Amino acid sequence: MTAPESLSGPAPAATVTSREPPPVERFRPADLDERDWRDLRSTCPVSRATGPDGSQVWLVSRYEDIRKVLGGRTFSVSPIDQEHGGGTAEANESIFQDPPAHTRLRGLVAGPFAVGQVGRYRDSIRAKADQLLGRMGAASGPADVMEDFAKPLTMNVISEVVGVPEPDRAMFQRLSDQLLVPLSEAQGAVALEGWKQLNDSVRDLIARRRRTTGREGDDLLAHMIRAQQDQGAVDDVELATMVLGLPVAGYVSTANAIAVAVRYLLEFGWLARLRTAPDGPELREKFVEEVLRVQSGDNGESMPRFAAKDIQLGGVTIHQGDMVVAPLVAANRDDGLFADPDTFDPRRPGLVRHVAFGFGIHRCLGANLARLELQVAIDALAGCGLDFRMLEKWKEVPWKVNMLGDRFPERMLVHVSGPNGAR
Repeated sequence: MTAPESLSGPAPAATVTSREPPPVERFRPADLDERDWRDLRSTCPVSRATGPDGSQVWLVSRYEDIRKVLGGRTFSVSPIDQEHGGGTAEANESIFQDPPAHTRLRGLVAGPFAVGQVGRYRDSIRAKADQLLGRMGAASGPADVMEDFAKPLTMNVISEVVGVPEPDRAMFQRLSDQLLVPLSEAQGAVALEGWKQLNDSVRDLIARRRRTTGREGDDLLAHMIRAQQDQGAVDDVELATMVLGLPVAGYVSTANAIAVAVRYLLEFGWLARLRTAPDGPELREKFVEEVLRVQSGDNGESMPRFAAKDIQLGGVTIHQGDMVVAPLVAANRDDGLFADPDTFDPRRPGLVRHVAFGFGIHRCLGANLARLELQVAIDALAGCGLDFRMLEKWKEVPWKVNMLGDRFPERMLVHVSGPNGAR
């Protein structure tokens, strides 16, 4: 790769435009052992848990309490400055920070992800899904749902939305995979190097874009360049951070959700049902929502919060500065809302109340796009005429936990056959 150009003129080769990788020493929901959420809700809905460094955190298990933590201004996304009572001033150029910075940045990037905007990508998503499934059906030997379908599909989609040219997308996927390795002393160096290379690639992409089409286009990069040039609303570091972070965040979580969907399509016979049900299109939409509900815990968990002041919650006093973990998996398995919550049932009542994308001002920016990707992926799988058989039981599929706390399958091997069993 050639040396990256500066966003606004020559810069030393060692300069990076985004900060170092996000802090990873905080408690992550993926650090939780499996819990009996029903027992916790009935006996101790706000309980103590031990973080990876031995520190004590509050663990919230009821749906309504989890929404209060995620949606209320009483809880900060940053550790609390005890002297001033607000979030710390740690370096952060992403949208995952407290208002007013969050309000400004989210307002800048929300437009391309609005429900009225993402629909225009439906045809291109379907074309890519059909292409990938065609390759899976034509290949000899087992196919890997993650590597052959879910990951290239979702990287292609988020790259199109952000403005990453097609020739660069394989590189973005490779560097994102390098960044999203399991956190360990050995792998930490791998992730850091991946982060630096991704920084360099983003700087090069922005510089090239400014030399060529610049502000022209409907993608996020053009949108932000216009906001910078016309309003001075975003600086170079924030621009680069958004372009760097969104492909990473919008790629792996949606790929994971597709893997969870394929599990239920194959292991529980839902692919055949979706193909033959009289209410097929409507049932497919409900299937997607149920996948979103049950996949919480496999990935897509919320980051912890910090109490900005003393507060009563679930009968206990949470003190200013205390860390609070509000797992989406607990909310989406609250049997007060979802009857028999561990059963996969797309026809269940009240399904729209799930919080798979979080809640409040930090609700997932890409929720509309992720939902569309899942809908199109399911439609493509149901309509492709291929049959699939899992080659490993779900509990035998190897999983990783990356440095940001997402859990994801390393692989998901399937046998693919044609309509008559022919390969």
